[in-house]
Order: sequence, then C-alpha cells, then structure tokens
Amino acid sequence: MWNHLLLLGAVLLFGAVDVTSPNKVWKLARANGNFAFRLYSKIIENEDRSNEFFSPFSISTALAMTYAGARRKTAYEMRQVLRFRRLKFNIHASFRATLGSMNASHGKYTLALANGVFVDTRYSIRPSFHRDLAKYYSASFKLLEFDKNPKASADYINRWVENKTNDKIKNIVSPADVAGANVALANAIYFKGKWKFPFDLHQTVSVLFHVASEQRTSVHMMTQTARFNYKLNRRLHCQILELPYEGDRLAMYILLPTKKDGLAALESKLTYRSVTSALARMRRRRLAVAIPRFEMTVGKRLPELLIAMGMRLAFTGAANFNGIGRRLHISDVIHKAFIGVDEEGTEAAAATVVVLRHGPQPRPLDQDFIADHPFLFLIRDSKTKSILFLGRLVNPAAK
Repeated sequence: MWNHLLLLGAVLLFGAVDVTSPNKVWKLARANGNFAFRLYSKIIENEDRSNEFFSPFSISTALAMTYAGARRKTAYEMRQVLRFRRLKFNIHASFRATLGSMNASHGKYTLALANGVFVDTRYSIRPSFHRDLAKYYSASFKLLEFDKNPKASADYINRWVENKTNDKIKNIVSPADVAGANVALANAIYFKGKWKFPFDLHQTVSVLFHVASEQRTSVHMMTQTARFNYKLNRRLHCQILELPYEGDRLAMYILLPTKKDGLAALESKLTYRSVTSALARMRRRRLAVAIPRFEMTVGKRLPELLIAMGMRLAFTGAANFNGIGRRLHISDVIHKAFIGVDEEGTEAAAATVVVLRHGPQPRPLDQDFIADHPFLFLIRDSKTKSILFLGRLVNPAAK
C-alpha cells in the first residue's frame, strides 16, 4: 500500500525584526527558494530510490556569509548560483532581518539559528569581514589550531553544532576535513513544533508503504479526520495538504502525487513559483488523513553539485575571497540534516560548514488524503517565506 514517499522539507518565513522592509525579506526568500529547488533537482538527478532531506536555508546562509568576502568573478558566479543577481539591495541586511524574525521568541514552538566563524590561529581575516558577519549574521568567532591540532578543532566545531541543534546533528566534520584549513564558516538550524491538531497514538495503524512497484514495507501510519487546508493541483498532478503547527505561523505541506509512481513526474515540475502558486490556492476541506511516522538523517558534500550549478571559480586556486583574507578558496561544503515526524509533531535540524584554505583544491469527507506513496513535504513559516528544509522520503523504514 505504501510505495514512495517524497519529503520536501521547507520552512518559509515572512517578516523581519529589522528596519529592512518585508518586501526585501520576501524577495530574498524567493531567491533562496529558487536556489533551493535548483539544488534539489541536482541532488535527485542520480538518486531515484533514496530518501533525501536537507536545509536549503542553512546552505544559503552559510554560502551568503562566504559570499560576503567574495570579489570579482568569484562573487559573480556565487551571486548567479545563489539567485542574488536580481536583488538590488543589501542582501546581508535582509538575512539579518530574516534571522531576527526566526530567532525571536515564539512560545508555541522552537526555531533557532546560529552562525559561527572558526579561524586558524596562524591566519588573519579582514576586520571588515569580521564586522559584517557580526553585524548581519550575529556570528560568533573562535580561534582554532586547524593545522597543529585538527582533531581538537573538529571536536570543537562538532560540539558547537551539537549544542545548536539539540544534539541532533553529530560529527559533521572530521579532523581530515579541517586539517590545514584557514577558515570554516558554519550555520546551524533547529526546529521543534507540535501539531495544532495532533494525531491520536491509538489511531496509528500498521500498513504497507509502496516503496517501488515490486517493493513494499510495513510502516506506522498516523491517521485522523479533521478540517485542513487542501488542494488537488492538476498542473502538478498532486494533492496538497497543510498540517499546521501550534502558533499558526509554521506548517508542514505535503505534496502527494496522484499516481503511486508519480514522484518523478512531480519532481520534474518543481519550482519555487509552481509550489508557492499551488499553496496559495488551498481551501479548507474535511479530510481523512493518513501519513507515516518517520525519521531520517542525511549527510551531503556539496562541492560537485555547486560546481555543476555554476559556482566553479570558488573551488579553485584562482578564487577571489580577498574580502575574507589572502589566497583562499572553498575546499568543501558539508551539510547534514535530521527530521523526525510523529503523532505529536516534528523535530528537524541541520548544519552547514564551508571550509576555506590556501592552495589547490582537494575534492464525507470531501476527500481522503492517504500518503501511501512518495510525496513532497515542506514546513512553511507564513511570515518570512524562506525555505528552511527540503527533502524526499522514498522509504519510511529507512533512516
């Protein structure tokens, strides 16, 4: 009964605790959203049977901090890939507004982001770069001995990430990842929210999930009947369901293909515009809802994907990051994300580390909504419109 499940984890945040206008925050969210879906399409190109999950907002933030020190053609390529090219305003000020809104006290749920800059004791970053990252990204700074003691340096960064993600993201870097590095930039994001309409544990049943045409696996299916925002979208060939969290600011959106083998067709039509347009057309309906309980942790190294998207120069010895310091290029972009969904709500976390170094580059309902095959999901904050998590669940039994 349960085949493929596609997870499109995204948190969209609208609003700003800053002098930056909401319109600029929304435009930044659109740029980040366009980057998110382009990156998603690259990730799934050769992965048709795997669960996928990541935080495009974490990746965008870490790369935006790096972009703050990029110059000339390196900056141009990063601007193109990150979709900043049409933004005729200070994008770092808009990140500050977005981050301020996300980190504001919410009461009903937890949403927290943090940025860190780790610098080798033998290396000096530009005072202007230090000032900008402290001003716009509230970044913390720490001197580490990447060359002399890579194990202690990796342990420190890993502890920082674990602390910022409630211990959900562990061991994101190894000593080999940071050995000889000059600078490492990190972003961490953590979210925990309870459903506005929780699922009754006693209504959870064991059913089959269709992983593929010839493969099924047993899963715990959470069920309830209630009124939810819903839309049958004929252009994307999917049903769309909104599952709000307490506080009425964030919600998970599930995009369920109308055909059990329709995941690839749905993914081929995914763009930020097509998804946000579809979400705007939802209406309240009384639904019998069934979604699987699941959990996954996914790690990625992103250089090859970013190079394929057009960010080439940043990963070579010809890169220009003179706004950070002398003779730097990106040697690695490491990302790791976690999500757990159960009857009470959702917990999600992610972290991104950008490593820079000298030298050459290394490597009766009105409708039933039965999610028994691959679907997309996103978590949306109706205030800033920024996509935070994005992914795909092909097999709920795989972690």
